[in-house]
Amino acid sequence: YAWDAHEEYLFRAMVAFAMRRYSSKSMTQISNVLLCNVTGRVSFWFVVTESSQNLTTVPGREVEAAIRLTRHRINSAFLLSDKTLQFLKIPSTLSPPVEPSTPVWLIVFGVVLCLVVAAIVFLIVGGIRQRKR
Repeated sequence: YAWDAHEEYLFRAMVAFAMRRYSSKSMTQISNVLLCNVTGRVSFWFVVTESSQNLTTVPGREVEAAIRLTRHRINSAFLLSDKTLQFLKIPSTLSPPVEPSTPVWLIVFGVVLCLVVAAIVFLIVGGIRQRKR
C-alpha cells in the first residue's frame, strides 16, 4: 500500500472529522492531529490536540470513542476493512451474527418427524410383505 503525504493528510482529515462528529463542541482542525513514528509499513501512532498551539491533548478514551463511532467511514475512505485497518486498543466492530430465516428448533423437529414417519412407513410396508408370505 502506497502511503504518502496525501494519504497522511486524508487520515488526519478523517480523524478530525471523527472528533468533530463525536463532540459537537469540538472544533478539531487537521493540524490538531499529529502523526508520530510513521514507518514504511504504515504503522504509526497519533495524538489529537485541543488548541492551535498543540499543547493540550484530547484524552485517549474520547479519541477511541470518536473512532469507534465513525470507523466505517474511515475504513471506506481508505477502501479497507476492520481486518486490514487496525487500531490498537479499539476492538473491531463485528457484524451481528446471522440469524437463519427458519428457527433451528423447527429444522430439528422436521428432521425428527421425517425419521419417525419413515420408520412407521417401513414398519407398515414390512408388515404387509410379511403377511403376504
